[in-house]
Amino acid sequence: MKTIIVATNYSGSANNAIKYAAALAMRTNSTLVLVNAFEFSVSAANTLFPVSSVDEMISANRKHLKDVAIKVSDTFGITVKCRTGTSFLRGELDYQVEHLDADLVVVGMSESGSGHEYENNTISIIRHATYPVLAIPEDASFEGISKILFAFDPDCLHAANKLPLLMEFAAFFNSQVQVCHVEKKENPIPVNEYYAGNTAMNVEGLLNNVVHLYKDIAEDDVVKGIERGIKDFSPDLLVMVPHKYGFWEGMWRKSKTSKMTRRTHIPLLALPNPGSA
Repeated sequence: MKTIIVATNYSGSANNAIKYAAALAMRTNSTLVLVNAFEFSVSAANTLFPVSSVDEMISANRKHLKDVAIKVSDTFGITVKCRTGTSFLRGELDYQVEHLDADLVVVGMSESGSGHEYENNTISIIRHATYPVLAIPEDASFEGISKILFAFDPDCLHAANKLPLLMEFAAFFNSQVQVCHVEKKENPIPVNEYYAGNTAMNVEGLLNNVVHLYKDIAEDDVVKGIERGIKDFSPDLLVMVPHKYGFWEGMWRKSKTSKMTRRTHIPLLALPNPGSA
């Protein structure tokens, strides 16, 4: 991993995400890039500001971001760069990931997890991103990644998905990986039957060089089942592959990854499927 982007709007949850990302960058010898999308408020957008005033606000924002970058660099002893734009956050991250060839985007989530623009942006980013997104709860801190819980859903995992960042984290931190599969109580199917019956989805083959184990959880509510898995295994990182719904389907169904992002107290790494949009 060479480049880590962290999104910030200078809130408490964003500041905590910066600390986590900086500690991760220090351990992995990566460059950290702070990204801020400078968005005008609705009231400001409807006001006829002089061009000079707009330029001053943008300049002040860039200076503030640069000051944050310098402080983080001095604290963690890492290379920190900063990028600002005036587009929406999701669009700015899409551009910066491609422009910088970034490996990971880190975003924050507040403890409340609802009703805040930054957190709503986080959910939107995870739903639509074609790159790995690591969501950091406001009460989480980086203590290494010795245990990883992979919430396995065969309906979400594309055959071409080699789980690259999961494998990289597991190898780098020598992590123990637990593959957790939640199945309805009325018809539980052992997770190993999925591996044996569908070669294209053979997670076992992908994890040959990683210490791992399996856990089946009988639970009608998938999110509750994952939360049970977290409680039993006490992982440092939860990994999920978001399900991509079409527009109308997405109106009625909510992604399990989005639900877990709002409820988890450990970092959640969302890995997109190759070619997903």
